[in-house]
This record gives sequence, structure tokens and C-alpha cells, in this order.
Amino acid sequence: MAYQVRNQLIDALIAKSKFIGLESVTHLAAGGESPMLKSHQQAVEQFMLDKSRGAQARELQANMVELVRGKCAELFSVHSEEITFLSNASEGINNLAYGLEWQPGDNVVVADVEFPSGILPWTRFEKMGVEVRVVRHQNWFIDIDDIAELIDERTRVVTISHVSMFTGQRIDLKALSNLVRSSNALLLLDSTHAAGAVPVDASLADIMVSSCYKWLLGTHGAAVFYVNRERLPDFQPPFLGWNNSVKHGGWENPTEFSLQPTAHQFQPGNAGFISIYILNNALDHILSVGINAIEQHVLALSGRIHEAVDSLGFELMTPGKSSHRAGNVCFMAGNLQAVLQKLEQQQVLIWGAYAGFGRLRISTHLYNDSNDVDRCIMALQP
Repeated sequence: MAYQVRNQLIDALIAKSKFIGLESVTHLAAGGESPMLKSHQQAVEQFMLDKSRGAQARELQANMVELVRGKCAELFSVHSEEITFLSNASEGINNLAYGLEWQPGDNVVVADVEFPSGILPWTRFEKMGVEVRVVRHQNWFIDIDDIAELIDERTRVVTISHVSMFTGQRIDLKALSNLVRSSNALLLLDSTHAAGAVPVDASLADIMVSSCYKWLLGTHGAAVFYVNRERLPDFQPPFLGWNNSVKHGGWENPTEFSLQPTAHQFQPGNAGFISIYILNNALDHILSVGINAIEQHVLALSGRIHEAVDSLGFELMTPGKSSHRAGNVCFMAGNLQAVLQKLEQQQVLIWGAYAGFGRLRISTHLYNDSNDVDRCIMALQP
């Protein structure tokens, strides 16, 4: 079955020439790894210069962390003191998992199509009598009503991705937040596939984590960790190190300390400074374009991909309704390896890391345009 490519032109929001490696390839793999901005090289050079300034280096690095906190607060519509940076999103999830006091009979609600980092930490507590309750998808869709059926008075945490890495579904965050807050549970939100692509109001969650090397245009080594202090005023870090404390007793009283008053108390050691310098530059680009403009852009392009994948007979996993998706379009392919080989031959990059499950993912971002989409669609046709 052929698909009629549209003539409507959609320009990139940031020119491909500003990125490394986009001269000859069509990059539709932001859901796995986004390309690097060329200007990140200047950010790295600034880090290297600052790091070489002896004792002053730590002050300059701390100033950069505070600057980036402010930009994240703007992007996520929260207060900067509620944000810190951990090494990865999985570390943030484990902060909540090991920071709670579990009792036999407690339970956690997860989705079957959730990323493993959102599921596996909770299994450590099953030997204590904690139940991991799994919401099963229906036609690849996680329904909030199905989540509600598994929540009871002993539910401690509901954890889910704002946008699914596996199916591309975007959850109705407001509705989910209302549901969880009508119970005794906490909402742990993984915004890795939403942040930088669609608006994320982190205040609707209790804990939010987000990787930075995908849609946020950053790199590995830094992840955003948000703690809603209005909802969790007494939640304390489960892991301690020198950096959690604002002061300590030194050699005279080595076990005495007081915690940092902000979310930095969840950061026991140094931040990944070089990654935060890069994130600073990435956020400048995202905020200058505007998250609402990026959302409309990725929805328009991913909508065309969605329509084409459907018409070509693949099994779509991503919902068609724009409010239920973001930049990812996921589908099952019986001839998966042949599809991947043909796309590679046409120098079209998509994400096939979960190809062992039969699933492929195409991701559109702010550097993509309608020509990228058309090239991908043509390569998908039999």
C-alpha cells in the first residue's frame, strides 16, 4: 500500500546546520539520542576554563548549577529550590523508593509498558511484603480508569511516564494527578520523553525525574530531579554524602551535620558539572523557541508519521489523538529487520533498540522538517 506524501512544508525550528552530523542523515531518533548542538563545544570549553581556575572553579560551577536550576524551573513551572541534578533519572526513582518507610501490605502501581527503571526498584521491597501492581495496557493504551482500579488505601506510589518510551502515549497528567491526590499515594512522574517536546507542569507530580540527553538536547551525566515540597515537606534523602549537608561537625564532631535546605539535599556528591554546562546551552535553545511552539511542531510532524505508518499497514501503538501523543510514533513490524535495513540504506535514523520486542520508534523534534518526514515515509513504503 502506498502513501501519498503531502506538499505542505514545515520548516525546522532550529536549523540543522546548528547540529553535528545532520548534513547527510535524516535524524528521527531523539527518543533515544538527540544530536549535539555545535555550540555545545563552547559550553564544554567554558567548563574546562572554569575548572582550571583552582578553588574558584567550585564557585563558578555552583553558579552554573543555580543558573540551570532557574531555567529548569521556568521549563517545568516550579520553584528552582525544588530542583536538583542527579546523575540519571534512575537515581531519582531510587531516591523515592529507598526514602519511604515501607510496611507489609503496602503497594506500588506501575504500567506494564513502563521503562524498566520505573518498575524494577520496587521489586526490592517485595520480600518485605510490598506488592507491585501492574496495570495492563489495552491495545497499547494505558487507561487512567485501569490505574484507578489498582489504587487503594495502601498504595504508596503510582509511577508512570508522562510520555511512554515504548508506546508513545502521553498520559493526561492533570487527570492522573487528580486521581492520585484523591488517595494516599504519591505520584512519581518520569518526564524523560516529554521534557523539551511538550509542556510539563511538574507541580502536578510529587516527584519528577527527567533524563537530559534526549528531547532536552543535553547529554548523559545529568538528570533533573524535582521534589514537590508542598506535598512532601518532610521527605529526606535516603543517601548521604558530603554535599547533602550545609554544615557538619568536622573532625571534632564528625557525625553531626545539617541538611541542605533545598532539593540539593538529595545530591550526596558533586553534580555532573560538564553535563550541566551543556544543559545550560541546550535550555537556552529550547526556551528561546518556546515549549508551546515545539509542541505544535512535533505534533504536526509526528501526526504525519502516524498517518503514514497507519496507512502502510503497520500495527500502530501510539494513539492518534494529539493530546495523547507527543514526538514519538511507535509501531510493531513483522518485517522489522527489513524495515530497519531499508531506512539505514536511505540514511534515515530511527530507534530500534527495542527491536527484539518487534517495536520501532520514530521521533520528531525541533530540528526536523517536512522533508525529513517525507524521506522517512518514502523509505517505509514497500
